[in-house]
Amino acid sequence: MAESQLMCMEDGHIGAKVPESKPEFYYSEEQRAAIEELMKNGDGAFKTRLKEENMTDFLSAREIKHLLNTFKHYDSSSDESTSAARSDADSGVHSTYWPQMSDTEVPPLDIGWPSGGLFKGVTRVAVHTHPPKDNGPHIKEVVRRLIQEASKVIAIVMDMITDVHILQDLMDAASRRSVPVYILLDNQGVPHFLDMCSRLQIGSQHLRVRL
Repeated sequence: MAESQLMCMEDGHIGAKVPESKPEFYYSEEQRAAIEELMKNGDGAFKTRLKEENMTDFLSAREIKHLLNTFKHYDSSSDESTSAARSDADSGVHSTYWPQMSDTEVPPLDIGWPSGGLFKGVTRVAVHTHPPKDNGPHIKEVVRRLIQEASKVIAIVMDMITDVHILQDLMDAASRRSVPVYILLDNQGVPHFLDMCSRLQIGSQHLRVRL
């Protein structure tokens, strides 16, 4: 069990409710109960539970499908150990991206990009793991804190992004603080991103999509 999950079971943390707007938000008993309802009675019961608890729809359609397709009921009559099937996602073909050798033009950053002087100082790289090591913060907290503290520009490069809290943080940065937000996704991840935008009622007036 991850250290962050163990902390939730300690006496000092039982009953301590962290608002979803806070970067420290990680565990929610309401979300756990909703996922349990999804596993037991399907997507319809999951949506009903969200409505009854006045909760945000925090799972994408892809995540729900994956959970339902991979969930297996525990067979107490069998002592045989089971292992999760692993798909060979690595084809052995890798590529390296060289910006100075790109064969396409740089897209216009028409919502702004800092044009100040070059950064002066020591370049720092921080590596975060999940579960976190040495009582460090979990990755989601680090990402949300960086987004909430950003004041000039936010640039995100990911295969896929469907986390509802991170999307809400990005919308707050763009709409409330006027921080330009750029998100570069893999083509296969775009439909799932747009699905989550639709769930949050984020329309074309709030974002521009280039394929």
